[in-house]
Amino acid sequence: MLRLFLLAGLWFILAAMSAHSFAVASERKMLVEIEIKAPADIIHLKQIGVDIVTERTRPPIHAIVTDKQREELKGSGWASHVEIEDLDRYFKEKINVDGNLGSYHTYTEMVDELQRVAAAYPNITRLVDIGDSWEKTQGIADRDIWALKISDNPEMEERMEPDVLIVGCHHARELITVEIPLAIIRTLTENYAVDSRIKFLVNHREIWIVPMLNPDGHVYVEETDSWWRKNRNTNGYDNVSHQGVDLNRNYSFQWGYDNIGSSPYPQSETYRGASPFSEPETQALKNLVEKRHFVLSLSYHSYGNLFLFPWGYIKADTEDHATFQKLGKMYTRQNGYTYGNTKDGIIYKTNGEMNDWMYGKQKSKDRVFGVTIEVGNTFQPPESEVPEFIRENVTPALRMILAAKRLKP
Repeated sequence: MLRLFLLAGLWFILAAMSAHSFAVASERKMLVEIEIKAPADIIHLKQIGVDIVTERTRPPIHAIVTDKQREELKGSGWASHVEIEDLDRYFKEKINVDGNLGSYHTYTEMVDELQRVAAAYPNITRLVDIGDSWEKTQGIADRDIWALKISDNPEMEERMEPDVLIVGCHHARELITVEIPLAIIRTLTENYAVDSRIKFLVNHREIWIVPMLNPDGHVYVEETDSWWRKNRNTNGYDNVSHQGVDLNRNYSFQWGYDNIGSSPYPQSETYRGASPFSEPETQALKNLVEKRHFVLSLSYHSYGNLFLFPWGYIKADTEDHATFQKLGKMYTRQNGYTYGNTKDGIIYKTNGEMNDWMYGKQKSKDRVFGVTIEVGNTFQPPESEVPEFIRENVTPALRMILAAKRLKP
């Protein structure tokens, strides 16, 4: 019993040290550029709880901090420059927040659009509830996680056709990552009858699109905190700074490999959860993947203008590195994004994330070539820029769907 008390006390002390005082939720938040001298500096910033908003390791490194946090960074020898002085005010100025996020979809608007598409194109779509959000499992809210299947035989499983998965909104504040999957849906359905190339894709692929994996977090962005990242699991805390799990650190492959690629502390923005697949949102995606035969997955995030692939948890290439590179060249040919992995030095290490699980876990499911696209070079693009981000990503995504045939075993 004494040993248990000592261990509990040690955990509490370590958690407090890790969080430092970087867990202030109610102060003004600003976007700053932090000067780093080496990629290892990012590790130190993450260890003291700085909310780094992009996975890239090359400058500029952007982070969300309060005034107090910025002073603490300065006192620790970190130079920073303010990019956006007041993020909440910026959000309200750049994005119409009259209750519907303007051009961005709210959760309710997304569900309405999926239902509209399914009703308008019943011969090539099937709308599927793949699971519940965390708040629904607790009886707090009634939000489902929706997937739309697009195929010429949506009610059938055609084993000869490659399955492709497209996912948006692991992280709540990344609003553009909902819009791109929805744009892909519109492109495939609205052009099916008039574009032979689109018809070929729909007739020869089984395409599953999950525009919003994190509905609770997204609604929290809509209503409360424009810069919330994680889901809404309270983790047993009343203090909002200790709530939420980073869904893209909650997958089982190499979950918790180290405390650099994810965090064991609830107050961290990269908190990995109590256990692998502890969250109903990642469980929903897991169940979908294990029931299908996907060969390729695209996970949309923002930002960084990057095309990322495994491995993420270590600086090493997979045995299919050449294939991932070909996919990267294919996707970035039009939009000029940078492609690579952790070994290439363009991103910091992550563990328990979707791509590594998709590719690395092969007992309960097929091997999947999982990739992440980090969209754009601003965190929440103004509404006026949304059409351009859609244009520079939809055609490359269609190119990837076409290439899926080459990946099928």
